[in-house]
This record gives sequence, structure tokens and C-alpha cells, in this order.
Amino acid sequence: MTEVASETASNDGIDFDPRQPEVIQCPYPQYEALRAHDPVHKMPGAWIGRSATEIYAVSRYDLVAQVLSDPVTYSSQVGTPGSNPPAHLLPQLKEIASAGYERPPTMLTADPPVHTRYRRLVSKAFTPRRVSELTPTIEEICSQLCDGIDARVAAGETSVDMVEAFSVPIPTRTVAAALGVSQDRYADFKRWADASVATIGTQLSDEGWLEAARVVVELQQYFAGELEARLAEPRDDLLTDLTRVRLTSDDAAEGVDATPLTMGEMISIIQQLQVAGSETTASLITDAVLLMHQRPDEWEKLRADPNRAGAIVEEALRLSSPNLGMFRITTADTELGGVALPKGTTLWILFGSANRDDAAFAHPDELDPERSHLHQHLAFGRGPHYCIGAPLARLEATIALRTLAQRYERLEVLDPSHLVYGSSAILRGLTGLEVAPTPVAR
Repeated sequence: MTEVASETASNDGIDFDPRQPEVIQCPYPQYEALRAHDPVHKMPGAWIGRSATEIYAVSRYDLVAQVLSDPVTYSSQVGTPGSNPPAHLLPQLKEIASAGYERPPTMLTADPPVHTRYRRLVSKAFTPRRVSELTPTIEEICSQLCDGIDARVAAGETSVDMVEAFSVPIPTRTVAAALGVSQDRYADFKRWADASVATIGTQLSDEGWLEAARVVVELQQYFAGELEARLAEPRDDLLTDLTRVRLTSDDAAEGVDATPLTMGEMISIIQQLQVAGSETTASLITDAVLLMHQRPDEWEKLRADPNRAGAIVEEALRLSSPNLGMFRITTADTELGGVALPKGTTLWILFGSANRDDAAFAHPDELDPERSHLHQHLAFGRGPHYCIGAPLARLEATIALRTLAQRYERLEVLDPSHLVYGSSAILRGLTGLEVAPTPVAR
């Protein structure tokens, strides 16, 4: 029998407000209550920057997996993943955007067969070989960053912010290198990535909206120039591959549009790779360091066997879930978890909650790199929209942890009771992580 969806506060007393500071800092108790009492929970969409009158937070693992596995009923065509701008800014934002390229829906916000076209084209460029070729680059980046940390310790500094000194530079420099960005533009590349995610899960000031829009146009203009250069003089790199990828007659026979990527589509894909490869991976690496501080026994095991790094990364993905959730919209009247959902209902599927569901994971709040079904988590999604950047994120985080274990006896987190996560209700990441490093004697 179908029940009526709850109001913001359910009959069981659930009052889930993701804007509240205590929820942003630690949403997991609220997630647990939602799973137990109101797993398809109605709340105001404006609370997470969506203009919809209401939105439904889906918190249980089985229900999140059901939504991800059914792209026909639960569409990804929800528009931009960011918050909706204030109406009075729309004319100014439109004017700013006119200097760049219209951002079409691509891998993140399209459904098959449109999504299938993008996915297959990008997969032909962003290949396992391209990812594997980045291994020595990532190793060198991690080693250089550790050299910088050691130099600061040798100079008398007693603490280092791992976010600034290690976690952020790794994915920023790696993805920049993959996209052929020169080292003298790395600061710009980070600024572009920050602007691209500035509106996700939070609201900005008027000037914040306008500045983010200006910076995104700057990003678009830069990469348009780079892509034009690759068309004129091809290289052995990812940007050249994007300009060259084509689908086959077999794809066309399946009804997939075989048209090559347009300039706007290529830039949009680059922006998605940049964002997916920067913000969330940096958060993953930082939280993995924190988890190792909380579990010194696991740190010692990692130091003794660096091959454990990959398993620890999987648990960090599950426990920390840098992307707490994505949006879907129903294409027809349906029912989820006993709740009637009319056509056009927006869902917020909570990866961060599903990954700590005790119905799917034994002792879900504990780090256990030896648990069975280690890859069962939903941190990268599931189904046709499974994150295309997952192999690179795993590679970066694994090399980062392995390097730290080889270079440091300890990374003592200072003042762990006062850690602060960023203000987004969707992208979860520490703003800083001060540690006292103890380098291995060399």
C-alpha cells in the first residue's frame, strides 16, 4: 500500500535540514534517522539551491541503487547540478555567458541515447591507457609535494595543512597535465575548477554568482584556444583525442548519433573532467589521511604493506563520500520505498547515506579494508552514469597514500575535534587538515 510522503518533519519527528551547520559538519546521524524512519523524505528544494517546490531525499542503499539502475524512470535531465541563481541576476549572467560557449547537457545531465553518444565518444579519448600513462606523473607530483613538506619541517615548521600542501595540488596538477595545461597556468586551472563548483549545494552572494560566471567563461575561452591549436597541430594528448574521436557504423546502427563532438560539447566535457578530477579527489585524499590518523593500526599496516593503499581508498570512498548525492527527476508517476512520486518529482539520492547503510555494510561506520564486497559502495554512482573519472581518482588517491606511507612514520592530526568541512551540502570536503609530520629518516 502506498503511503503519503512526509512533510519536512515526518511523523517520526525527522527534521532534516542540510543547511544547518551541525548537519554540514556531520550529516551521518541525520542520515541514519532518515534511513530508519523516512527513507524517501520530502523537504524544500530551496534548502539545497533547487527551485523545485519540494524535493525528496532518498537515503537507503537499496532505494538509491534502484534509482541509479533505472535511468528510464529516474532521469538525469535535471539541469545544472548547481544551485539556481537569483532571478534578478539572470540578465547579467546571460550577458556574461554570451562571451563563452553554451554548455550543453553531456555525461552528467543527459539520458540515453544522448548520454550514450557522449559516453562512448569520451571513452574513446579518456582511455585506460591515458589514465595509466599518468602514473609516473602522479608519482612525481606526490614525491615533489612531500619534498616540500619535508623542507618546511626542516626549516622549523611544526605543522602543515595537508589540504593546501598535498591533497589539492595532486588532482589539480594531474588533470592539468592530462589536459596539456602548462605549469605556469596551474593557479588559473585551480581557480577555474573552484568557479565551476562554486554553486553546488550552496548559495552565493550576487557578486559571487557574477564572478563565478566570468571565470567559467575564461575557462571556456582558454580551452577553445587549446582545442583549436590541436586541430591545427595535433599532439599525442587527451585534447587531440577529443577532437578526433568518432563513433562507428555499429554505434549508428544502435541508434546512437555518430556526429563528432562540437566545440561547446568538448569544452563542457573538459569542464566536467576538471571538476570531477579536482574537488572530490582532493577531499578523498584528505579524508583518507584523517582516517589513517584515527586508525594508527591501519597506518602501520599500510606502512608495512603499501599494496593495502587501494583497499583503504575504497573504504575512504565509502565512509567519506566526497560527493554526498546527485539529483534525478521522475519521468512518470511511480512509487519508491512505498512513497508515491508524481511525474516531474526531483530526487536527491544520498550516496553519503547509502554508503553507511547497515543493511548493505556490516559495521558501516568502521574502516575495514578487508571487508567483503569492498567495491559495493556507491561513491561513483552506478549504472550508465557511473563516474568516468573513477579510475583516475582511484589511481591518484592510491599513489598519494602509498607515497605518504613510504615517506612518513606519522602524520599526527592537530586539534582533530575542531575540523571544519566546507559549506556545501553536496560536495563534502575539509577546509584544512593541520598535521605534524614525522618524516622517515633518510
